[in-house]
Amino acid sequence: MSSGAITIVLIFLLLFVSWQTIYSANRDLVRAKAWGDLLRRALPFFALLLMVLSLFVVQSFGQGWTLLVWMAVAGVAIIGASLLSVSSTERRANKAFRSGDYAMAIELYEKLVEEKPLARNKAFLGAALGAAERNEESVNLSTQAIEQDPEYGLAYYNRALVLQRMGKKSRTVKDLKKALESDLPRRFRSASRGMLEEIS
Repeated sequence: MSSGAITIVLIFLLLFVSWQTIYSANRDLVRAKAWGDLLRRALPFFALLLMVLSLFVVQSFGQGWTLLVWMAVAGVAIIGASLLSVSSTERRANKAFRSGDYAMAIELYEKLVEEKPLARNKAFLGAALGAAERNEESVNLSTQAIEQDPEYGLAYYNRALVLQRMGKKSRTVKDLKKALESDLPRRFRSASRGMLEEIS
């Protein structure tokens, strides 16, 4: 196989992996038929696709400064697409949550739920409420997310964390098992298994 053919195969493999990563992280948007939100989350993929397609045109002009300009523009496009793929409200809410500013996270996630009452936004709000030890509200929001999308595993996981803190062992185990049967990211899958082993 020639080096050109290997490059093409690697490029298409990169595109496939990129799309799979975006799709697997946003299956809940597909179930909710939130096509606009899915399209927004896929912006980095489209920037990468545009970069790949334009590479063939750029190569026909030869190397040198054309390739350098193309690399700079492609890099800016991918970074810009990544920034635009998540709303500023969600980005600020996630940052507040990670830094432990749960009051701010709750306020921002509430705004997200008002704007887009998707299961994921309700689950995020439920997680922030749980982190702020507003247990009943957290359980209610996670339950709403589950009712809206019974396959959204993160809502089960979040509710299990709060139920465990509330001392509700059987409900915690039930939610952890449901989380593992649902659409749950790998790192939460490992955490769920670990929690189940601890409880059992």
